[in-house]
Amino acid sequence: MKKILVLAAHPDDETFGLGGTIVKHSKNRDDVFVLTFTEGESARKINKKNIIKRRENAKKACAVLGVKKTKFLDFQDQKLDSIPLLELCKEIESVIKIWKPEIIYTHFWGDLNQDHRRIFEASMIASRPVGKYFPTKILCYEVPSSTEWGINGFKPNIFVDVEEVSSTKVRACKYYKNELRKFPHPRSLKALSIREQYWGSVSNKKHAEAFVLVREVL
Repeated sequence: MKKILVLAAHPDDETFGLGGTIVKHSKNRDDVFVLTFTEGESARKINKKNIIKRRENAKKACAVLGVKKTKFLDFQDQKLDSIPLLELCKEIESVIKIWKPEIIYTHFWGDLNQDHRRIFEASMIASRPVGKYFPTKILCYEVPSSTEWGINGFKPNIFVDVEEVSSTKVRACKYYKNELRKFPHPRSLKALSIREQYWGSVSNKKHAEAFVLVREVL
């Protein structure tokens, strides 16, 4: 059994980005903690009802994925660049200290979304291999409709077979109904399946999720 920490800038990143992989961790009896930084709504319009509903849907989606623990920090959406980096680092460090994850999944450094890039930067500082304990494996995940539009191309070197759990990921995604779009948008259910099939074709699987390995200490 391993302890896993998933860092998500917004409620839905964890599901759209690596929902299948989280399910596989859960099935392997790994304990998964999802730390979400923003409420994911205020960039559109500050509406407390929508923020509360988004959090409720996030909890339901995470329950489907088998997540053991969630924490929501409720920073404002698309304003993480206004939060001191030290503050973000301390939030991650406090979870690492208590949860002691072996594996961290974080956002990709070349992502279009500035909140995603900010979380990557904070996660790399907070997970430095120093002291008595530190996470031994750091992986970056992609977020559809954001990562692929970034300046630096996402070039994965780790692939996870998610064929058997793809339907579970779809059930979780449906809790984020307001985030789903019609095909050919990257956040349509059809496009999400095509993305899995593409990464599957790259790795000789039918469906796969892809990651960039940043660091592993053996």
